[in-house]
Amino acid sequence: MKALYKMDNLEKGKLLIDLFPEELPNIQNAIKQQCNYYLKEEVTIRKEWNKRGFITADFWYRLVQVANNAIEENQSKYIKKPNWFIDQFFDGHNTLFTIHCLIDFAKGNECDYYLRDAINLLFNDDKIFAQSKTSKNDERN
Repeated sequence: MKALYKMDNLEKGKLLIDLFPEELPNIQNAIKQQCNYYLKEEVTIRKEWNKRGFITADFWYRLVQVANNAIEENQSKYIKKPNWFIDQFFDGHNTLFTIHCLIDFAKGNECDYYLRDAINLLFNDDKIFAQSKTSKNDERN
């Protein structure tokens, strides 16, 4: 297995799902809930979107639509073939929305305690993680 700091998001997603296969339905549900929220509040969110930000509202909503369509069309297939889920949600730009959903899910009470820790370890961009990750990388290089 690769060291965590050498893993890309696809590898981290695979590790997460391999460690918690029983949580895949809950993870899908968390993504679907975020999609529903963004689609329901689209007008309000677009009005308040920072126009000078790195990610545009149009780009973000393309990610929301891709995630929403993928779950609606393939939800039961992803349970049977988790690698399809991993490829869809942890590769390319889709990863941005997936990670956002995971971090938000990890903040809630519905998230399993151990899954929460794994999400925070793998994906959370908290300053504590960023600082320790940077210093560890510097020592290893």
